Amino acid sequence: MLGKIPDAALARKLGLHVSTVLKKRQKLGITASRPPKTINWTPAIIALLGKVPDGEIAKTYGMNILSVQQKRVSRGIQCYARKSKTWHYWTKKEIALLGKMPDGDVALRTGINKASVYWKRCKLNIPSFTQKRPKKLLTDWTRKEIAVLGKMTDAAAAAALDLAPSAVRAKRISLGIPPFGRVASN
Repeated sequence: MLGKIPDAALARKLGLHVSTVLKKRQKLGITASRPPKTINWTPAIIALLGKVPDGEIAKTYGMNILSVQQKRVSRGIQCYARKSKTWHYWTKKEIALLGKMPDGDVALRTGINKASVYWKRCKLNIPSFTQKRPKKLLTDWTRKEIAVLGKMTDAAAAAALDLAPSAVRAKRISLGIPPFGRVASN
């Protein structure tokens, strides 16, 4: 599907971030389904950068907000939001949490929205919490770990075993263990 439909549509379909699809498509040398639109950056549009929100410029001139952000950043212009009272300056303690727990948990702990947490972690090239976990093969389970399966929800078992919920679910299913709260049917 890469290059056959827009990256954003494919990302939504697969439940991925659009940048993941974009990077994979580019890595494989597949061209976009539609060529990128060339933007005529007039002096008037450039003069608006940082003075009004990026989204407003994008909407007014029919551009992608990411194009506006990239142009502003490439010229070293602070974003409009930074001048507002809602702009957040990251502390060293907040940055230290990135990648140590899921982005949603960092967001809850710090009061910063999840998208901003994700953006900051990616900007600092910090791998996500789930990327740091070693892959657990279906054959690498101990008896104690297997004993937990079906005795609690997959999410709770994943947290207790420090594994991805998908790994716990896959192992439980491979062993024919019903989910927590359900009785095996004969």
